Order: sequence, then C-alpha cells, then structure tokens
Amino acid sequence: MPSQAKKITFDTAAIFAAKVISLILGLIRLKYIAIYLGVETFGIYTFATYFVAMFSIFFDMGLGQILTRDIAADKSKTSEYVSGALHLKLLLFGGTSIIIAGATYFSHFDRLTNWAVIFSIFITGATSLITVFTGAFQAHRMMKLISVVTIATDFSTSVAVILLLILGYGLFGLMVGSALVTFLILALTVYLSKKYLNAVILGPSRKLWRYLLREGYPVAIGSLGIVLYFYVTTALLKYMGGNAVAGYYNAALKLIMILTVIPMSFTQVIYPFFAELHNSDKEKLESVLNISVRYMFIVSIPLAVGTILTAKKLIVAIYTVAFLPTIPALQMLIISTMISYGNYILFTFFPAINKQRFAMHVTIPTGIAVAMTNYLLIPKFGLFVPALSLVMVEALLFSASFLYLRRLHYTLYLSKVFLKPALSCIPMAIVLYFTMGTSVLLQIPIAVAVYATTFYLMKGITEEDKPILTKVLPSPLKEIIVNVR
Repeated sequence: MPSQAKKITFDTAAIFAAKVISLILGLIRLKYIAIYLGVETFGIYTFATYFVAMFSIFFDMGLGQILTRDIAADKSKTSEYVSGALHLKLLLFGGTSIIIAGATYFSHFDRLTNWAVIFSIFITGATSLITVFTGAFQAHRMMKLISVVTIATDFSTSVAVILLLILGYGLFGLMVGSALVTFLILALTVYLSKKYLNAVILGPSRKLWRYLLREGYPVAIGSLGIVLYFYVTTALLKYMGGNAVAGYYNAALKLIMILTVIPMSFTQVIYPFFAELHNSDKEKLESVLNISVRYMFIVSIPLAVGTILTAKKLIVAIYTVAFLPTIPALQMLIISTMISYGNYILFTFFPAINKQRFAMHVTIPTGIAVAMTNYLLIPKFGLFVPALSLVMVEALLFSASFLYLRRLHYTLYLSKVFLKPALSCIPMAIVLYFTMGTSVLLQIPIAVAVYATTFYLMKGITEEDKPILTKVLPSPLKEIIVNVR
C-alpha cells in the first residue's frame, strides 16, 4: 500500500508540475498572440478554433474515457484498444472534416477565416489521435510520460508561435507553427507508446469499434451540451457583434480555458483511482470523492475572488489596454470557473462508475437552453449574456450532480468542502481591496499568504494534509490515500 501511495503522490506531482509549466507558457503565448494579432484578427483566430471545436465530439466520440477506463481494468487490452481507437478516430477525422468543410463553405467566411478553419481541423484531428496514447499512459499510471508530452507540446508551440509572430507571419504563421508542432507531438507519443507500453498497432476490428461507440456515445452526446454553451456562443458573438466583440469575449474565455489545467491535472490521476475503488470499496470511494471536491474548492474560490478584484490589472498585464472591454466577461466567467472545478471532479466520477449517461441527460437540455438565451439576448446586452449564462450552467450542473449522487446513495458534504475555503477568502479580499494601488505581482503573493494563513488558523488543514505541505505541496492525493487506507 505505501508503494501505491508513493506512486500516486509522485504521479500527481509530475502532472501538476507539467500543468503549471503549461499554464505559464500558455499565458506568455497568449500575450504575444494578442499583441501581434490585434483585437480583430485575434477574434478571427479564436473564432476558427472554437468553430472547429463545435464539431469536436465527432472527432472523439467519447472514446478517450472508455479507453482509459477499460485498459486500467485490464492492461493486457492495451494494444487492442489503442489500435481500435486509432483506426476509428481516423475514420471519424475524415467524416468530420467533410462536415466542417461543408459548414465553412455555406457560411461564406472571409479568406483568412477559411484558412484558419482549415488549419484548426488538422490541429484538432491530430490532437484527438494524441489523446489515444495519453489515455493509455493514464490507464497505466505513466504520468511522467503525460508530463513529458504536455511540456513538449507547450514549449514547442510557444517557441514556434512566438518566433513566427515576431518574424511577421501573423495569423498564417501562428496556425502553421501550431499544426507542425501538433504532428511532431503525435509522432512523439507513437514512439513513447511503442517503447514504454509495447503497444502494437493491430488490424481494424469492427466488433471493438461497435463496443467503443456504444460505450462512448453517451460521453460524446454529453459533450454536445458543453459545445453548445462554450463554442456556439463564440459563433453567435461573431455573427451578431463582429470580430472585435468576439475577440473581447474570447480573450476572457482563453484565460479561463488555460486555468482548466488545474482540475485537469487532478482528474487525470484520480479517474483510474475512482474506477478501481468502484469495484472494491464504496465507502472509500465516497471519501475520495469528497476530498477531491474539497481540494478543488480550496483552489477555485480564492482564485475567483482574486481575479474579480484584480481583473483590470490582469487584462492589461496579459493583453493590452485595447482589451479593457474584456473585464466584465472575465469577472463573470471566473465565477463559473469556481463552480466548474467541482464539476470536473463530479463529471470524472460518473464515467468511472459506469454512469456516463448522466452527462448526456443533463448537459444537452442545458446547452440548448443557453444557446437559445444567448441568441435572444446577446444583441441587447452583449458580452454579459454568455458570461452570465455560463455561471448559470455550471451551477445547474453542480446541483443536478449533487442530487444524482444522493440517488446513487453517495453523499457530498457541502459544508465540509465549501465553507472554510469561502470564509478564508474574506480577509484575502480585504487585503486585495486596500492594496489596489500596488503592483499585481506584489498583490498576488500577499493574497496567497493571507488566504493560506487564514485557512490554517480556521483548521482547514487537517493532520492528513501535513504530509502534503512538508513533502509534495501540490499533491492532494496523498491525503486521499491516508484517509482511505
């Protein structure tokens, strides 16, 4: 047992370190993109990315989670599942590309947008193939390999993109650089899978394809709701407000998407652990769930409060004063992020216990309602509408998940996971308010220190937390192991 605890702790530290590097590089890259492209071209770039993302479910069809879950249960299936998922995704890529090309043709985009969409198709398709291999690494708990892939991707992309922008190649250079790096990373993951997993590419298996599609389609349809309230909104903003309005909103959304590296790093490790406990010990599984959600709120609540109070400084520091209209959208979207950190855990938990159809049932009607609301209200209220609707979506999803857990006879203790982090933010908010005249680079460490001290004095840190603080600070999973053993 200790060796497993050590393994999971190390895995979390490796993933967390990679994601922190990814976050930093992402912010640097985003700053250069915004400066060199300007608001309108930035709007074209983000629109093309999100336009293709609207069809992302057809690239993946939920295969990633099923592949990880089943390989984690039986490692001998690695080559079979990797081969089956690869062949199936190649077919999906071909079909989806035709659909997007048709949608692009009938949308009558300008020439620059068309090129951006074409490159986004290939980047998204190659990224989908990469997830086949990283999903297998995840199932084998080879988080070091995932960390290597993550860092290599972000470092290479940042160098290529920034260099091409400085040389004056603009949006075209940005897309070409991103595409080339993505295909190089795909080659790297193929090499790593052969070396460390002994994965052999087998012939097509229609039987396996049917199984993967049958198990994965609820995940894919569940993702359709996410597509509706994340990406359809950006299309509506472009059509109703133009490239500049889309650029302002997407600038805020880009920052929010970068911050998802935090819950993603956690869920990558916890997902196979959820799946294993589901087959062995329900009581331990409930404990792991509560501790996981608790740690997400410990991070997300102060992050939201701090971002709201320093939004103007952050926008100017990361972008330029030209992006100041982004501030209200960022402040509202960070509230949705605060809730979404808990949702990441919950929507990782359900597929791990074979309840992936829940996501399909709740996200589709929510997504449709949000898309209709945005369509009706964006012309009158602008950027505020999609940002507010996203807050409402995350709150509804969290509430629905809470009730569904009760139905499955699992309890999420909200007071334990939410109360102390929220109360600890009050002194932090006061300090931030009275230090508004100082640099944000000084405000952030002071705010973190005040929050951490207050949280400690409120006994938010338990005996089980101390090994984390003394050994691997970013690794909350060590508390999980201590609690459930």
